[in-house]
Amino acid sequence: MLGPVLVLTGSLIFFYILEKVTNISKRTSHTLMLIAGLSNTSFVGFPLITAYFGTKALPIGIVSDQMTFFLLSTVGVVVAMKGSLKKKNNVDIRFILKRVFTFPPLIGALLALTVGRLVDLSGLDDFFKILGSTVSPIALFSIGLQLHFGIVKSEIPNITYALVYKLILAPAIVVLVALMMGLKGEIVQVSIFEMAMPSLVATSIILSQFKLNSKVGNSVIGMSIPLGLLSTYLWYQVLITFLM
Repeated sequence: MLGPVLVLTGSLIFFYILEKVTNISKRTSHTLMLIAGLSNTSFVGFPLITAYFGTKALPIGIVSDQMTFFLLSTVGVVVAMKGSLKKKNNVDIRFILKRVFTFPPLIGALLALTVGRLVDLSGLDDFFKILGSTVSPIALFSIGLQLHFGIVKSEIPNITYALVYKLILAPAIVVLVALMMGLKGEIVQVSIFEMAMPSLVATSIILSQFKLNSKVGNSVIGMSIPLGLLSTYLWYQVLITFLM
């Protein structure tokens, strides 16, 4: 759960400093904070976790994904409001709480934690196993439909900043924290692996809703996915070498 917090915090600091140094607009800097600070821990993360660590490691990814969503719906909304072109950018707590408690995966997680203790669902094990096996191919197919490679030349530096932070600096931060704390093992490896994922696709909805720089955001998402498939392999090698 700490991984997504570290990555988003690092992104807020990194792009706040970048805004002051390069004089990019507040709207763009807040776009970069979100697009580089939140990882695609489910649609891309789950299939890659399965491929590299096996299905037994998926529960670790699910915890990471829940935390990522929580940050998107709370801190992410606040950051978007502050960088928005809209005149009204006050933080509406009721709006944030509604987003958190009506998110289907959160409802599903709560039901999974409670219903199984009240009702014997063991008879459905085979059904859920078959249903679960479809997650990876459907997720990858969905990502393919959302790829966007349109690039505005004037925004290439900003896109580069976001990609460098998301695919290199973000996982490096978590690796350093883990090494400093002496943490090793599969839980640590998978948690950091999730932080090396491409940018979160759902962030584009927030960018559009609050009128942030969607052109930059969508370009980063589109480019980070194929590049992330390569960089995650390199990070996997780092993790099994230093954090085994």
